[in-house]
Amino acid sequence: MEKDILVSGFGLSDERMKDFLIQNFDISETHDRKFVETFKVSDYEIKTDNGWEDILAIGKTIPYTIWQIKTNNFELKCADKHLVFNEEMETIYVDSLELGDKIQTKNGLEEITHIEKHEESVNMYDIELNYGSDRRFYTNGILSHNSMWMQNIGVKAADQGANVLFVTLEMGSQKCMKRMGSMRLKIPINDYDEKSMDGIFMKNKINALKNMNGGLFNSKPGKIIVKKYDTSACTVTDLDNFITKLEAQKGIKINMVIVDYINIMGIEKGLDFTNMLFLKGKHLAEGLRYLADKHNCCFITATQTDKSVWGANDIDLKSIPESKAIAETADSVWAIIRNSEMKKNNLYRLKILKMRDGEHKGEQVRFNFNTTFLIMENDEFVGTA
Repeated sequence: MEKDILVSGFGLSDERMKDFLIQNFDISETHDRKFVETFKVSDYEIKTDNGWEDILAIGKTIPYTIWQIKTNNFELKCADKHLVFNEEMETIYVDSLELGDKIQTKNGLEEITHIEKHEESVNMYDIELNYGSDRRFYTNGILSHNSMWMQNIGVKAADQGANVLFVTLEMGSQKCMKRMGSMRLKIPINDYDEKSMDGIFMKNKINALKNMNGGLFNSKPGKIIVKKYDTSACTVTDLDNFITKLEAQKGIKINMVIVDYINIMGIEKGLDFTNMLFLKGKHLAEGLRYLADKHNCCFITATQTDKSVWGANDIDLKSIPESKAIAETADSVWAIIRNSEMKKNNLYRLKILKMRDGEHKGEQVRFNFNTTFLIMENDEFVGTA
C-alpha cells in the first residue's frame, strides 16, 4: 500500500519527505512503537504550534495496528497510543477518543467525525524533536505529542542511592536513557548527543556522580536500568521473571521499579477483559502490588485522569475513571496538575489524593520545570486543598 500516512506529518510536502525516506529508510514494511532502527537527521524541520522545530532523529517502529481518525479538514492514520491534544491542551490517546471530541489542529479545534480501527498493521515512524521544544508537532495537520515525570522520579531516587528499574512500554530505551542522562549528569539535553561523544568529558561526569553522597538509601548513588517492552506485551509475570533474573545476574537489589505506565501493560494469557476496564485495572494493580511485596521494593506507575479535568486547577480521586481499582489498590496517589497559566510559566503542582499510612489534607507541592536539563526543581509546599 502507499505509505503516505507514514511521511506526511513531518512539516514537509508529502513528496519531498517521501523522497527523503525512500533514499534513507526501508519503508516497505509495517507500523509500531518499539524502535527497530533509529536514524539521526539534520537539516530537516517540522511544523509545530510554536513555529518550525529541528528534527533530531526518526525512529522506525515495529508493526502497529492502524487507527484512523478524521475531522472536517484533516485525517490521521496512526497507532492506538498516539497522543493528540484536547481543548485544554492535555494529551489523549487516539484509542480513547470518541465521536464529537475536539482536538487541536493547525486550524484550531476540530471535532472528531470518524474513528476506525483497521485490521492492518504497519511499521511507523516516530519523530524526536529538539528537547527545548514542547515536543508537540503537526501530523497531517493534527497536533501530536510525545512525556517526563517518571524519569525525574527515577533519577531522584537513584541519586539518593536506590537501584531503579525503569520499565518503558512506549518510549524507546535509548530516548529514556538520553533524557535521564541529561537530568542526572546535568548535561543540557540539546548538547547531549555531541557531549556524549567526548569520552573524557563523560568519564569526568560519571566519576563526579559516583563520588556523590547517596543520602537516603545508601552512601553511594544507585544504578538505573532501563527495560523496554512492546506496548501491551509486558505482563505481571514478565516483570516478576525479569526482576528475579536481573538481580541474580547483576548481583544488586532493585529498590524501585517504575512502570511507564500501567494502562498499557499486558494481561496474562487466558484472561479476557475486553470492555471491562475495572477488572483489567484491578488485575494489573494487584499484580504490581504483589510484586512490590515479593521483591520488597517500591513500585511507581501512572494512569490518566478523566477528560473533564484536563487542564483543570484541581483534581481528586473521582477524576480517575478508567479503572477505579488502580487508585483503590495503590498505597499513595498523587495528581499532576498543570493548567494553561502554569504551562506558560513551566510550572507543575503535585497534590496528594490518598495516603494509606497516615492522614493527609490534599497537600500540594509546586515545581519548576527546567527545560535545559528536563528536571523538576525548586519544590515548594503551597498548602492544602
